[in-house]
This record gives sequence, structure tokens and C-alpha cells, in this order.
Amino acid sequence: MMNKLKYLGLFIILVLSVVSVNAQEDSQANAAITLERTACLGVCPVYTVTILEDGTVLYNGERFVDVEGEQTAEIDPETVALIVGAFERAGYFDWDEAYDTQSVSDLPTVITSVTREGETHRISHYLGDSSAPLALSFLEHWVDEMAGIQGYTGVQTDLTGISNGTDTPIITMQQTACFGLCPVYSVALYADGTTVYMGNANVSEIGVYVVENEPAVIESIAQRAQLSGYFTWQDRYDTIVITDQATITTSVRWEDQWKQIVRYAGDSSAPVGILWVEENIEQLVADLVG
Repeated sequence: MMNKLKYLGLFIILVLSVVSVNAQEDSQANAAITLERTACLGVCPVYTVTILEDGTVLYNGERFVDVEGEQTAEIDPETVALIVGAFERAGYFDWDEAYDTQSVSDLPTVITSVTREGETHRISHYLGDSSAPLALSFLEHWVDEMAGIQGYTGVQTDLTGISNGTDTPIITMQQTACFGLCPVYSVALYADGTTVYMGNANVSEIGVYVVENEPAVIESIAQRAQLSGYFTWQDRYDTIVITDQATITTSVRWEDQWKQIVRYAGDSSAPVGILWVEENIEQLVADLVG
């Protein structure tokens, strides 16, 4: 009798082990997007993200992040499908599997994978390799934003340092969410006319788009910002008088000057000129993306 119970117990343990392994394999098979940021010699955030088809977000923070260890969150499964679709539309599945030329040392690598209809494409992207598609760097940041990972890492997206291979943007703008239906998007404008748009929520286009514009149009915004006094204004206008407003962060680089301004939409002390800058960037995006 004791032997029977012993064998029964071993059988149950074996069955539970098989079920557990199968469950793990199923979860891995259902992964739609993964993202891993590796270490550098400095304080680069090190973490991994796995987004499953059902909307489950698995985060594991290792170093230089606000939250270390494993965390689980949920996003809408439709959002997962939108993310996969955005990668596909950007050309992700046609890009190389590695961009790892280290022309600049001591930068992290971002490893992503996306699965569509059973096909998985994986890209290892060393951030110092200027041959990587420009959209790839923006997609990597966009995934963090869409999955809410910044709440764990404490690292906010910075578009100002993303190079198009030869230069960094001369103008950027990022607009955050509010409790209502404020449009959430970012845009980076380069001197050669390259315009990169990231749409997150409450906008006509969700995803990452790289489009070409007339360089003179972008330069005119930067030049007029300079003439209006952009580089003499405060760095922040973020007094919260009226709650539940979006925050708009702009940056302008012109000639030998660079400045970034954070404006809370409810702060009435901001110069009128900064509203003009924001509106012209917004109109430019509307004309190109719709």
C-alpha cells in the first residue's frame, strides 16, 4: 500500500512538472514582442520586457532601474496587435538580424523580437551602429511607452540624441497623456528633412512613421523660434493651476544653440511664442501623417 502511494505521489509530481513546462512553453510561444536592453560601462538601464498576445506584459529589471525584479502588467490585446502591425509596417521583418558595428564604444545593445503569424524576427541593435534603420531606434522607445515600461524603469524617452546616421534632430516635440483624450505622440525633425513621428494614443495614426519633408520648412521653424526668443525663455513652465492637462516638451537646435523647454498646458505664464512653435510642429505632423 505504501509503495502504491509512493508511486502515485511520484506520478502526480511528474504530471504537474509536465503541465508546468508546457504552460511555460505555451507562454513563450505566445510572446508577440520582446525587448532587452543590455549593460554598458556606465549606468544604462538593464531590463527585459516580454509582451504576450493576450496583453500580458512581463518585466524584469536588473540594474539602474527604479523597480528591480519581476513585475506583471496588462495591456489591451488590441494594443499588442497594433504594436506588431506597426513593426511590420515600418519594415522590421525586412531588416538585418544584427546591427553590431561598434564605431563608438561603451553603448548598450537593444535586442528585440516580433512574432507575426508564427514567424519570429529578431534584431540585435548596438546603439553605436549608424547603419541601423532610423525607425528601429524609435520603435524600441515606442514599445517601452506603449507597454508602460517607463513606470518601472523611471527612464523617459529622449529623442534629442537619436542620430539619423549623420546628425541629431534640430527640433523635437513630445506630448504626454492627460485624463481625457489628449493626443499622445512625439516627433523628431532633422535638418535633411527627415521627420520621424511616434503616435501612441488619441491620434489618427498609431505607430512609428519615417517620412521626408522639405528641409527649408523645418529650418524655418527653428529659425523663427530663435528670432522669437526661444533660447532666452525659461527651461520649464510647469505650474499646475488647472489640473489634468498634457505636458509638451520641445527642443530646438539652431546654429550653436540648443535648448529644451517643458510646458504644462495649464501654465498661463508660458510665452505666446512657444505656443507658435508647438502649433507649427503639430501642423507639420498633420500635413505629413494625417
